[in-house]
Amino acid sequence: MSEPDSQLELTPQTHRLRTEYGVAKILVEAGSAENIMARALAVMGRELNWDYCVCWRLVPEGDLDMMRVVATWLRVPSLYANLTQHAQELRVTPGVGVIGRAWSLGAPLWLEDMAREPDFLASDVARAAGLGAGVCCPIVIRGEIIGMLQFLARLDAAPDVDSLPVLTSLADQVAQFLDREAMASALAASEYRLRSLFEANIAGVHCSTLDGKAVAINPAFVKMLGFPSMAEALAVRSADLFVDSSHRQALLDQLRLTGADANRQLQLRRYTGESIWVMANSVLLPGRNGAPDLNESTIIDMTESKETERRYGQISKLEGIGRLAGGIAHDFNNLLTVINGYSEMLLAKLSDNDPARPGVQRIRQAGQRAEGLTHQLMSFSRQQPVEPTVLDLAKAVQDTDEMLASAMGENIRVRHRFAPDLAHVRADNGQIGQVVMNLALNARDAMPEGGQMLIELDNVAIDAHYCRRHIQARPGRYVRLMVSDTGCGMSAETRMHAFEPFFTTKGRGQGTGLGLATVYGIVLNSGGWTEIYTELGHGTAFKLYFPQVDEPLAPVLATEVFESRGGSETILVAEDESDVREFVCTVLGEAGYRIITATDGAEALEMAPPSGERLDLLVTDVIMPRLTGPEVAEWLWEVHPRARVLFMSGYTENLVIHQGLLPERKDGMAYLQKPFAPEVLLARVRSLLDHRAAAVAPSS
Repeated sequence: MSEPDSQLELTPQTHRLRTEYGVAKILVEAGSAENIMARALAVMGRELNWDYCVCWRLVPEGDLDMMRVVATWLRVPSLYANLTQHAQELRVTPGVGVIGRAWSLGAPLWLEDMAREPDFLASDVARAAGLGAGVCCPIVIRGEIIGMLQFLARLDAAPDVDSLPVLTSLADQVAQFLDREAMASALAASEYRLRSLFEANIAGVHCSTLDGKAVAINPAFVKMLGFPSMAEALAVRSADLFVDSSHRQALLDQLRLTGADANRQLQLRRYTGESIWVMANSVLLPGRNGAPDLNESTIIDMTESKETERRYGQISKLEGIGRLAGGIAHDFNNLLTVINGYSEMLLAKLSDNDPARPGVQRIRQAGQRAEGLTHQLMSFSRQQPVEPTVLDLAKAVQDTDEMLASAMGENIRVRHRFAPDLAHVRADNGQIGQVVMNLALNARDAMPEGGQMLIELDNVAIDAHYCRRHIQARPGRYVRLMVSDTGCGMSAETRMHAFEPFFTTKGRGQGTGLGLATVYGIVLNSGGWTEIYTELGHGTAFKLYFPQVDEPLAPVLATEVFESRGGSETILVAEDESDVREFVCTVLGEAGYRIITATDGAEALEMAPPSGERLDLLVTDVIMPRLTGPEVAEWLWEVHPRARVLFMSGYTENLVIHQGLLPERKDGMAYLQKPFAPEVLLARVRSLLDHRAAAVAPSS
């Protein structure tokens, strides 16, 4: 065979090798699938003598598997433009059209005149373009068809049927390319989603090496710790973020031990220096060398919830102290009934020049001071008897002006700022004065060198957003009383204990520590709450919130006066405290009454006169062993229906009624709060007995 003949015989083989090499070279380049495949199809068409080449790709849409055009190549673009547009609009499913038939067949499909095939979806357009012979080669990877290569030639062309193996080989190359491209796209999409989740996470994320070098953070972390930029946050070593280095060491020890650490509460240092509480969930991740070397922590700011937890704890503690204070006050009231009562009786019997009189007077004064302290304890524990009425808070505050002027001194300026049209509130007028005076005295002590105190009143509306940040607050309309000073302010530690009874920063003997506790209890008892705003060196502001009421002001009532004379009626006294019982019996006995005594409720029933004999009044403690005072009263009313009852207790009437201890019957009953003076006891007894006499007197 001559050389020219040999050269002619090698030409088809050369084209095939050149095609495979050229396509392989293109398929390893970077770029989009559309661009790469368009260039690869151009090589296939030119080298293998095809006029129109198409690459189809499997693209699932919903529950259906469809093929769409990835790229096309046209030898004469103007001639086959309509065919390209038509192909790009097609969605091919298995078994539909020539492509669908080859898809279902799962093998190359060669047709002598594809344009005349009845199921060729583009037959009219192909025929108009003068195209005829064609072949469809499935693109297969791991046994799954993921696309199709389609080639068409002009009717007058004669493509080499023997080139089918090279077309199959090219389809294999394309399959590997599309598979790599799909995996790369999936990886890029996954990385994008992960990056988006990382950056959009509302929790802070901080990733660092175990030796403390930050390698990745998200915007939420930067914002949480107040860094000006991500670069500045990345420059800070993780060890410098911890307020307490032992917390970091404990975290790292747990990570090295188990690979994870959940719900750890830590204090981190913000860019500006202040600390915040966070909850961190951390995992140990492999570093670049594959060994566990990265700590990724997801961080949630808990500063607000920690503050809420602290406030709840403080309120709970105050409630507990309040219950204790109420119990102490109850016992004190029994003792003070005896101390103050007997001192009053002695003073009434001693002449002005009696040498024993000064000592008894000092006993009475000490008892009165103790009674005042007890009232403050009861105010804090919300057990102080109150007479809430609808009042003008501005007038109640102004009524204290004279006392304020004398208490504050000349070096403290007191100013008022009252908003117009203040709403009314329901509170005890006397207690409002007590509140203002206690706050004023607190301000005075905070300004030993002088200063200014401002008392303000305004109407405010509290919404749910405010309540989320102030746990005692409740939505609604309030009148706000603010008392602020320019004094020394309080430390955070002092602020935490400010409302606790007996807590004081004054020296020994200079204060009882009940002033602010009394304010707290009075405002709480009025349906409101108290807030403190203070800073060392910058003064203190107390904000007191009283619920608004849409009611007219209460009329001013004249004070009722009772006559404290004696009588001769029969009175049964039931009291388990022996000193109190003896005091009551002494006062009533000296006033001429016939007294029957009982040490508890059960004995009262034994000592009571039988039916038919006279019993005018029962004087009884509310809470006694074996039988309570109300239980004794209910039994006596069965036997002596006309008998009156005077209940006594160291607890307030409001508290006793709230607990449901008193009988529902109202007529012929009265309540006496301990401690009480002899004349008050006599006046209350006489009032009850005179009321009974009027009720049973015959009509004229």
